[in-house]
Amino acid sequence: MTAAAWAELAKVGFNSALTAGHPGAVTRAAVAQLDTPPSFVIAVGKAAISMAAAVREAGCDAPGIIVTTDESLTEINGMTSFASAHPVPDERGLAASAAVTAMADSLGVDDHLLLLISGGGSALLPAPAEGVSLADKQALNEALLASGLDIHDMNAVRRLFSSLKGGRLARLAAPARITQFLLSDVPGDRLESIASGPAIADPVPLNETLSLIRGSGLDRLDFVKAHLARIEDGRADLPVRPGDPVTTNVTSHLLASNDLCRAAARDRLVGGMDGLRELALPALTGEAADCARLLAHQLVAASTPAGVWGVTGGETTVRLDGSGGVGGRAQEMGVAFASAMHELAPKRRWAALIGGTDGRDGPTDAAGAMITSDHAFDANAAAAALKAHDCHPFLDSCRLGSGGALLRVAPTGTNLGDIAIFIVGGEV
Repeated sequence: MTAAAWAELAKVGFNSALTAGHPGAVTRAAVAQLDTPPSFVIAVGKAAISMAAAVREAGCDAPGIIVTTDESLTEINGMTSFASAHPVPDERGLAASAAVTAMADSLGVDDHLLLLISGGGSALLPAPAEGVSLADKQALNEALLASGLDIHDMNAVRRLFSSLKGGRLARLAAPARITQFLLSDVPGDRLESIASGPAIADPVPLNETLSLIRGSGLDRLDFVKAHLARIEDGRADLPVRPGDPVTTNVTSHLLASNDLCRAAARDRLVGGMDGLRELALPALTGEAADCARLLAHQLVAASTPAGVWGVTGGETTVRLDGSGGVGGRAQEMGVAFASAMHELAPKRRWAALIGGTDGRDGPTDAAGAMITSDHAFDANAAAAALKAHDCHPFLDSCRLGSGGALLRVAPTGTNLGDIAIFIVGGEV
């Protein structure tokens, strides 16, 4: 196979991953298993519309609130829909948070709340803690996105600055019963990190979160200093902790995750890799460019005369430096992987696809990168693009025929992390 043919095969695998993680089917099946119908529904995240629609299709007509992104917004009969901003919250998120707070606070002992939680919920439902403004939350999100902290650490910090995250929504809704269906966009599927866990107790000790804040320099921000002072003197409303009685009201079900998507991609591809050896690749984690280079070294070192391939997934980070470039973590991985391959194995043919399962990588129109050894590649321009975090225009300029190296798919209405597919052949 040519490198271009490998890339098309990789895209078939990626599309299989997207199909497997589609929220509609898994939500419909889960609703059918409920022992009692919900009396209210709250859906928050990039998949909120798809999940809420599936609840309706399953025959549940309970009133509800939906909070999702602009591109996913659709009206669902009997539910109030809010569009909010992601990844940095906006005023509309405050209105959505107020509506969710009011609904949860109105519930009683005979009520059954169905929570539909998916990726993106941390930004879409900002709900600042007392003494923290929306502008503060915006500054915090921007600082966190530039901090290099992984998603678990970022969400541990977010929980301290919220009035709904970290189990506080469950505390507000008590004594109502809560069933939550979750789609995981976080490594390890830690429930407290999915939308920062509005109905999950925070397992991270307070002193550890405070150390994260100080260690990453977030306490340089005046409002952070002020909130830390409120925590220190006991004036802050802290997250729910494991063992709190309100947690007994909550039943949680993980419906889909990056692992499921990864397995679907692998199962679709395995029959088309004649003669190539499959590798078990490490999860996508850490700094995007570093992760890509590590994978390139592993694939080249393990390569056979026929070639090797592998599927992995997860979520990397990009430490921004105010350069103002355009791109995302998957695009940055694509450029860094290509750079490493041109340096390590200039005579090998290869293909790489790295894409976000939401169909959008960062604030761009692309899901990620689909690049091969056949694409036109300027190593100096690639290095400059990585330094400036400006990988979107660079990948668009990497020509192969009439196309560039950006991966474009329709928005999926969900977010289950990133999927990466690599194929490396022998020397040409």
